[in-house]
Amino acid sequence: MQRRGRGALADLGILRRTDQAWTSDNTDAVDRLVIQDGFGQVLPARVMSAWVTDVPNQFTGRTVPLRYRFHAAMAGLLGIGGDLNRWTREELAEGAALVAEYKRVRHLVQHGSLYRPAGPRGDGPIVVQYAAGDGAETLVLAWRRGPGRGVPDAPVRLRGLTAGARYRDARMGAVHHAAVLEAYGLRLGLPSGDWSSTAVHLVRAADARRED
Repeated sequence: MQRRGRGALADLGILRRTDQAWTSDNTDAVDRLVIQDGFGQVLPARVMSAWVTDVPNQFTGRTVPLRYRFHAAMAGLLGIGGDLNRWTREELAEGAALVAEYKRVRHLVQHGSLYRPAGPRGDGPIVVQYAAGDGAETLVLAWRRGPGRGVPDAPVRLRGLTAGARYRDARMGAVHHAAVLEAYGLRLGLPSGDWSSTAVHLVRAADARRED
């Protein structure tokens, strides 16, 4: 059974007295994608605590990759609730890189406009998009819940872009036209297999600086 009770305590009244809310005791990243989708229908991402915790998850017993857990938490106020003393060197290095990545995009998550190209109900990947108010940049987070069954993921149409502009992928360097991103969509490039995820940071070409 999923535990969701804490989210019911978050409302506009309590947010007059605090700057963030604990979304749920269930920190399973897969369940959180559904919980966070519901939370975000009413309240903004900048008040939604989202923690990376250890696996197997204490409530569900499920194990998903560290990257997947980080990407789920990056959709809100990312925190780490795992026992770092038990993480391997590889996990610590990967976690440090993902924290640094979140710091580069957290202004979009916490203050940008939220769009939901693909919600948590369906067979395809779950996708959320955060866009700057001036169209200068956008972040796309995507998670696959099950096997791809050999069928390529459909392109995801984006919103909140500057008409006629070009956008550079901050990590990969590829350039995309806004018209193509809005009419045809963005190819997510999710790795094959279960529990794959990605974060794509697009910056308007005139403002772009390649990330290390």
